[in-house]
Amino acid sequence: MLDSTVPTQGNQSDQAVPFQQLLEAQSGLILLISPHLTLIGASDAYLREAFLTREHIMGRHLFDVFPDNPNTPELTSSASLRASIERAIATRKPDKMDVMRYDIQDPGKAGGFFERYWTSTNTPVYNSQGELVCILHETKNISDDLKTKAQLEESRVKEQAALAQAEQQRLRLDRFFDQAPAACAMLEGPTFIYRVINSSYYQLFPGRELLDLPLFEALPELRHQPVYDIIHEVYKTGVTYEGKEVLIPVARYEGQPAEDIYWNFIYQALLDAEGKVNGILIFALDVTAFVAARQQVESSAASLHSMNLGLEEVIKRRTFELEQAQAEAERQSKRLQSLFMSAPAAICILNGSDLVYELVNPAYAAFFPERQLLGKPILKALPEIEGNPVYKTFRDVYETGRTHEEKEMYIPFARPDGEMEDRYFRYILQARYNEQNQIDGVVVFALEVTEQVQARKAVEASEQQLQKANKEFGIANQQLIYINKDLDNFIYTASHDLKAPISNIEMLMSELLFELSEGSLANPEVRRIFNMIQGSVFRFRKTIASLTEISKLQKEELNRQEHVVVTEVVREVELDLEKMIAEYGAQIETDVADCATMAFSEKNLRSILYNLLSNGIKYSHPDRKPQVKVSCGQVNGFQVLQVKDNGLGLAPAQKNKLFTMFKRFHDHVEGSGVGLYMVKRIVENAGGRIEVESELGVGTTFSVYFSK
Repeated sequence: MLDSTVPTQGNQSDQAVPFQQLLEAQSGLILLISPHLTLIGASDAYLREAFLTREHIMGRHLFDVFPDNPNTPELTSSASLRASIERAIATRKPDKMDVMRYDIQDPGKAGGFFERYWTSTNTPVYNSQGELVCILHETKNISDDLKTKAQLEESRVKEQAALAQAEQQRLRLDRFFDQAPAACAMLEGPTFIYRVINSSYYQLFPGRELLDLPLFEALPELRHQPVYDIIHEVYKTGVTYEGKEVLIPVARYEGQPAEDIYWNFIYQALLDAEGKVNGILIFALDVTAFVAARQQVESSAASLHSMNLGLEEVIKRRTFELEQAQAEAERQSKRLQSLFMSAPAAICILNGSDLVYELVNPAYAAFFPERQLLGKPILKALPEIEGNPVYKTFRDVYETGRTHEEKEMYIPFARPDGEMEDRYFRYILQARYNEQNQIDGVVVFALEVTEQVQARKAVEASEQQLQKANKEFGIANQQLIYINKDLDNFIYTASHDLKAPISNIEMLMSELLFELSEGSLANPEVRRIFNMIQGSVFRFRKTIASLTEISKLQKEELNRQEHVVVTEVVREVELDLEKMIAEYGAQIETDVADCATMAFSEKNLRSILYNLLSNGIKYSHPDRKPQVKVSCGQVNGFQVLQVKDNGLGLAPAQKNKLFTMFKRFHDHVEGSGVGLYMVKRIVENAGGRIEVESELGVGTTFSVYFSK
């Protein structure tokens, strides 16, 4: 079609464009094409755009210079350009082409092409005789514009998708927040206004108005409690606060008195777009029942312990059994407390009909530390539950949407070593709904209550044992009363009946002394035997006196107390021992400022100090002067009186027999062996105790514990 209107070669020469240089200088992208579709001119701008030189294109056929891209056979770029030129010639009018992809060759890579998009206009040029001279091809590279538009469109699509996804996540989060079995609330601003409250939080305070009210206006009883300062500190610093078993008295109904409620709770700061704190997220759990269970265990343990006080050797076996029961109860209490000290809630989300773990928080993962949960169906992660009723509850919740709650479900699980382990759980299962309000998963809120169950069983066992022990203690107590009466009668009878024979022996010794001649008395052997008999009589009298003191001690009123000034008693004892102190060259150091007064019998306190001080001086080391220090302090609810010396000391085997009646370890010092026995009885009768630390050759420290 083009060739039919092309002038002769001579005419073409006559019609040569006189404005060649003007064409080349044009800023637009222009090609000059002959009727035979050879290139006869081009602007410099076009050559730069197409990576061409004038020498390379002049006189060459249009489609030899601009071939189709063989890598895109589906495109018909050259055919479209040819059709446009033919339309322009046929109509003798400019033909404007729509946006067209026409790739250009890459001069730096053989067979390579650059992707390009163009808008072009083909205009036929005629001479004065109406003959076609050439076609003016004007074009514009719009590749960058199209890419920009495409990127903008892609960005817009992604933005819309992101917004839709964000909205879906928001709806899902709202559902999860509201359906969460734990109590959650969002507080806004520095006055902590309730803006969002889930149903579990409402259940904590069913009779109170909360929404859109400041926290301390809705619950004014909290204003003077520690949580007031805690939540303000979280809002000020942004640092999360976690409370464990905190007692917060609060009223569940308006106008009702506050109840003592124990809480596990988390205060977490909410941040605005600039990262500044603008609110508080509350996560709370009422653990009053758990605390009460533990306190019951501790109370039972305390009762068992108190029954042990004051019992003698005859009931040590029963005491040991009760101590074992107490230790077991305390161990159960510690295990239960360990559970409460974990995260406030264990939460997981199971997705789809296979109940695949989609989310597992650390508290839930801690239930199964050796197992991989995320991404696994529940039966693969926890195969033990397939035959357990718990799995049926999961299926029922997923299929019906009805919430299910278990207070104490028995579920045995395999330990890492393969052994089955009995475990108990309290849990709530709720269906999760997608944006189409269809069930697409299950939300699990769980607490392991194995320790609580075991603690309850321990309480029941302890109560039974306590009842049994009460009965046995009554019998043992009666036996001790009879034994003490018999002991008192024996001591009284022995001390009374032995006085007469001793007096007779002394009288006979006097008569014998009178009857012996002076020669006999001068005999050293006679004198030695006579002195030995007198020493034996003296010691016998001293033993009888000690027995009398013990008998008096048994009959004394144990609860008779008076406010005693300790320094005065120490000073009086030092005066009583003045002769002994001087004889041994002893040094007495006193520091009782921490115990100015003591609620105790003054007579008994003087007896305790006299025995301990005199022992510290009498049993001094031969290589050094005796040094005795008397001090007093406060230790765990007791006033502790200490007497420390640098004397002979004791071997470890001797310490266990130290407080035995008539027991002595050093015969070179006079004594009856009842002093320390009496000290121990005085202290224990008053509800205290005495302890001793000693090192052979170094010294001894007595610590006397007096109840306040």
